[in-house]
Amino acid sequence: MRTRLRRLTTAAAASAFALVLAACSSSSSGTTADGKTVLTVVGFEGGGNEIADIPAINAAFEKAHPNIKVDYKYVANTEYDAYNNTRLAAGTAADVLMVNKDRLTTWQQQGFLADLSDQPWVKRMLPNLAPYTQVDGKTYDFVQQNIPIGLYANLDLLKKAGIKQVPQTWPELISDLKTLRAKNMGGLEIPNLKGWDAEQVSLALAANLIDPSWGSGYDKGTSTWAATWSPVIDHLKQLLTSGLVDGKTMNGLDPFSQGVSQFTAGKWAFYVDGAWDLSHYQQSAKFGFTLNPFPGGPAGGKPKTFTFIGSGWSVNGASSHKNAAESYVDFMSQPQQDSAYLKAESCFTTLTDVPSPKVTQSAPVAAAFAAGNTSPSQVEVPNYPNSEDKFTAQLNALFNNPSMDTGALLKQLDKEIPKTPSKK
Repeated sequence: MRTRLRRLTTAAAASAFALVLAACSSSSSGTTADGKTVLTVVGFEGGGNEIADIPAINAAFEKAHPNIKVDYKYVANTEYDAYNNTRLAAGTAADVLMVNKDRLTTWQQQGFLADLSDQPWVKRMLPNLAPYTQVDGKTYDFVQQNIPIGLYANLDLLKKAGIKQVPQTWPELISDLKTLRAKNMGGLEIPNLKGWDAEQVSLALAANLIDPSWGSGYDKGTSTWAATWSPVIDHLKQLLTSGLVDGKTMNGLDPFSQGVSQFTAGKWAFYVDGAWDLSHYQQSAKFGFTLNPFPGGPAGGKPKTFTFIGSGWSVNGASSHKNAAESYVDFMSQPQQDSAYLKAESCFTTLTDVPSPKVTQSAPVAAAFAAGNTSPSQVEVPNYPNSEDKFTAQLNALFNNPSMDTGALLKQLDKEIPKTPSKK
């Protein structure tokens, strides 16, 4: 999962000729020797270090649909855009494509994805996730991952420092960080190579400080960075200018390797990270820990969490097996399959009728989610495909120079992330 969150290479624009070709071509027309339909599916999960229970789900699908043979192709996330862009342009892409918001936006705007608005699972989706699945009010993917990202806390280190509970508010977090520093213990780890973990901390702060509708209003012109995000940037600057977080040092640490290994080694009390690392910590950490909502609000408030909207499933608009492809996506949404997938990925549910898996260490963040103290990732909502890249670049610069003017930084984001209303 970690690789999925790495900044994604923006898909190259397809030529007009390719669009016409894709619209007129079938993605596949294969059958097996015994007459079964070969349904091609491609994903950036289901192989490598992230199986996501997909092989078992595919076997169950074939058992439930004996006339269909699933040909599943795993492609690493770093190669995923190049692999699919070529095939989409040539009209030979898979019938079913794993997508995320970035790819959904790009491929829908290029005309490659089928409208799935009439599918039965659409009405079962959590309402606040609709902006991540739709363009112009039409649904183009079944988003299956609603990934909690929160504050991992090393309970043993907190106890050693005399801190009795995980902080619930921003003032409590600042106080705890000062206590840890005074005792020469690691406080809040923000490994920020290429700006990634600062983005996660920012989104966690935004869940506490920013109206959840901010993202959905961006392309409509009703919200901007400059008018809203000052509290988030100012909180980050407080950490950096006070010395509680060494920005320049953190900019040199890879969150996906050094960040995880240092928290696992017990060197830090707090680390903002996703649930995809929870099983790793369960297996490797020699201390007690919990995954918590982020304490970003004022005194007296309740901490909130945010979720990264991860992978989902779309149907190739040029598929010659559209019914089979739609059946596959619907099958993934059924409670048995969806539950297996969610458990494998430690994700929250995206459906009204499928519960989230229960994990002891993530009970605090799950309780916040159940209570509604949560917000989907704001920066994924704008239709500008690589808005995350623009955001993380500014945060990287802030960590190098925390004296940056907050207003100037936010105005730059408004400039670099154009409002891109979808094309009707």
